[in-house]
Amino acid sequence: MSGCRINDDDGTTGGLVLEEDTRIKVNVETQTFRFIPGIPINHDDAVKLAKGIKSGPWVVISHKEPRATFVIEESGSVLVHGIARLEVARLVMQELLLSLGMSEDGLHSEVGDMLVSFSFGRAVMLDLAAARFTDVKKDERVGCIRVDANRHNCSLLVFNNGHGVVIGQSSKRVAEMAVRHWAAQFDEEGALA
Repeated sequence: MSGCRINDDDGTTGGLVLEEDTRIKVNVETQTFRFIPGIPINHDDAVKLAKGIKSGPWVVISHKEPRATFVIEESGSVLVHGIARLEVARLVMQELLLSLGMSEDGLHSEVGDMLVSFSFGRAVMLDLAAARFTDVKKDERVGCIRVDANRHNCSLLVFNNGHGVVIGQSSKRVAEMAVRHWAAQFDEEGALA
């Protein structure tokens, strides 16, 4: 079983000690944040002062450095797409408010779902994984398996090369736990090559 070793260096009977599989890589690609300013953003000001583009009931603004997209909602709150860390999203939001001549007083934030990419570091036998687990279904449309990781409140889309994405989770730590849990499950069932 990979990721484990027998610890009998000290003369004990050899307890099982888990080691982290260093082949597994997890990376947050993007996360959605909603910022609610103390005073709602006026759409006309966003178009005039921040070079926003009116799109139906929203105003869309592109931010160049760091690359991000602001979507100003009808209510005057702002969705920020394309940034993975709340601190950075807050800084670009503060910059937007300053460009509109607004204060950051009363600014609140909400954290939405993230898109997390991962690699098991090993290939996955999709048919075997789908046959062995009731929580795993083949998704022929995209050529992967879809794992209902209910224990971790998310879904994993896993491709045969061992790469995939975690969707529906707002915590990187929980997403990583889901990836490691399913890597261990697949390894135990012989579905990893």
